Amino acid sequence: MDEPLAISADRYKYWQIDFQTGTIKIVSQDDQALEEELNPNFRVRPSQVAASIFDWEKWWILSTTTRGDLIITEGFNPNSSPSLNGRPSVYLDQNRWRTVSDALHEPDRVDNPSERRAAQDLIRLATDGGIILPLSMGHMLETAGLHSERRYEVGVAMARLAAGWQIRNPLDIWKHEVELAIRGHLGLMEGAPVLHPIVTEPGALFGSGTTLAITTETSDFDKFMAMLIMPSVVLDTLVDPERTPKHPLTKWVDHHARITSQIRVENVPKNQRRRLARRRYWNENIDFYTAAYQRLTRSADFPSFSDGQLVRLLSTSPMVGLTSELFIRRFIDHQVKWRRNDLIDMFHLSSAAAYADYVCAEAHTGRQLRDIQRALGRRETVFTTLDDLVTKLRRDGARSQSERSTHPPSP
Repeated sequence: MDEPLAISADRYKYWQIDFQTGTIKIVSQDDQALEEELNPNFRVRPSQVAASIFDWEKWWILSTTTRGDLIITEGFNPNSSPSLNGRPSVYLDQNRWRTVSDALHEPDRVDNPSERRAAQDLIRLATDGGIILPLSMGHMLETAGLHSERRYEVGVAMARLAAGWQIRNPLDIWKHEVELAIRGHLGLMEGAPVLHPIVTEPGALFGSGTTLAITTETSDFDKFMAMLIMPSVVLDTLVDPERTPKHPLTKWVDHHARITSQIRVENVPKNQRRRLARRRYWNENIDFYTAAYQRLTRSADFPSFSDGQLVRLLSTSPMVGLTSELFIRRFIDHQVKWRRNDLIDMFHLSSAAAYADYVCAEAHTGRQLRDIQRALGRRETVFTTLDDLVTKLRRDGARSQSERSTHPPSP
């Protein structure tokens, strides 16, 4: 594999990577077979993933674990926009994924019958072309806290039902929205970059700043190999039996707790505290905006924004409008106790609420996001129970492929 091979369905039947032996087998349409050692650049560490096969006809990657579980991942086409095929995207918080996993492996574990039925309905929709369940970096981080059999079950359920769909790393979405906000301020929207938040692009959830991501500079062959390898990387991370210690994020927690305390001692009316909190959020994150401004204008003279301008600048961004308001609300609530999970919840749930069609979140952040959507005049897409989520999904017309075939819509 030192020489890149042509990427063509006319030439190949399938490519198979055996991660246990470190070999790749390529079978052509005329049944000629080539088998050799896999390039070290494309290997994954010893894992519970046995093999991956690329189906050239369906453009799928079929991965198997060493325990025989099959995961089918939709492939990535760098030359076209993500093809959701009319399926709504549904983002589940980590604790909701655990409920879905239990419903998949052992339904009796789910005590609440409404939640059990909703989880089973989500599984039907996801496995039969009705919805997309994207994974995020937040899921990867939270799953790392599980171990042994429970982790394997949850990891397999997530990989199987997500089928390769991901929501981009929140930092990439944040930076993109910052650039669009500055472009809008400068009147430079022509030629603005386009970023698809929900994709099958290899490594999108890990972030553009990592070695797992692809870029415009990545060769077509390396993009193809990344597509072939990435499902195994994600699956391997999800089912790794060893628990990964969680970083306590003590500095981040203490820093934001101090901001809340500082705003509290100002002892001013609530509307003034909101302005202080918004300005503090802005000052905490202004470097993103100055960097975008300097890149677009080649000038170091960053403008000042009035309180009113700041409200508009932040609120019009899909994710930042939600994220900034979450920080503002928590800065002015002296009863808030900042925790390490806030970093994951606030950014990943904000990005999901901005771009997924539906979100099922943990109760506290979920209620706040729904209130913020209402206050901003946006469609309310955040729910805190699977039952409420699925009820809304069904009312909005979500149907599996089998249901659509059996009961086509009336003319």
